Amino acid sequence: MSAATALIREADQRGARRAAAVTVRVVVTIGAWYWAIFVIVAAAVIIGNDRFGSGLDQGVLDAQMGGPSRWFLLVLGMIIPAAYLRLHVAAGGTRRSLAVGTVQGALVSGALIGLVTALYLLGERALFAAFDQPWVREFGLPMDGVPGVALTVLSESLVAATYYLVGAAISAGYYRLGALRGSLYLLAALVPAALADLSTHTGVTALIVGPENLPGVLLGLAGGAVAVALAAWLFGTPVRTVHLRPSL
Repeated sequence: MSAATALIREADQRGARRAAAVTVRVVVTIGAWYWAIFVIVAAAVIIGNDRFGSGLDQGVLDAQMGGPSRWFLLVLGMIIPAAYLRLHVAAGGTRRSLAVGTVQGALVSGALIGLVTALYLLGERALFAAFDQPWVREFGLPMDGVPGVALTVLSESLVAATYYLVGAAISAGYYRLGALRGSLYLLAALVPAALADLSTHTGVTALIVGPENLPGVLLGLAGGAVAVALAAWLFGTPVRTVHLRPSL
């Protein structure tokens, strides 16, 4: 490897680390506020159900079809890479390093969201038990014992990373292709989100298909990994050829 090639590779790696750090920092900041508010609201719903009998017949997260955090991740994915792209390039980064770093940041952020989701579900189940209420979970992979908790962390990590990258792909598609072709690209970008829903037994697609028609655990995890890879490709392909216009 020549010295020039080594320097280029090192610069790309630095750029990727910066892009990943930006992703994780923003997701952690927004995610902390989101989950704090969600936990307070969920606890109020469960306690209110115990005192006033509101008719809650399933877990609060399950009533949201297994994971509402995917929606704020989708929005952040649409905003963060697009907003950071010009600054990243101006600081000496490349479009490629932004794509790589964004995928890395999405995976780390997804793992954090997956862990928080599993911890929340454990807490929700314990609160239901404290009030002698049955805890029912229709959406999501089985959560029995330590293996079930680990499975939940992994599956929720996959869906969180996928939705962030889907948002990034949507934004990159519009940025690179314009309004008309970008709208067509949006339809393709949503495919990994639908696949992640089916694979993890959560989300709108799982509701439409029905829990009884969803794939098994191993096939689901494989599908979740494919969803992340497909979303990363759909983001990286257009963003690496985005034309930056001079600022006015």
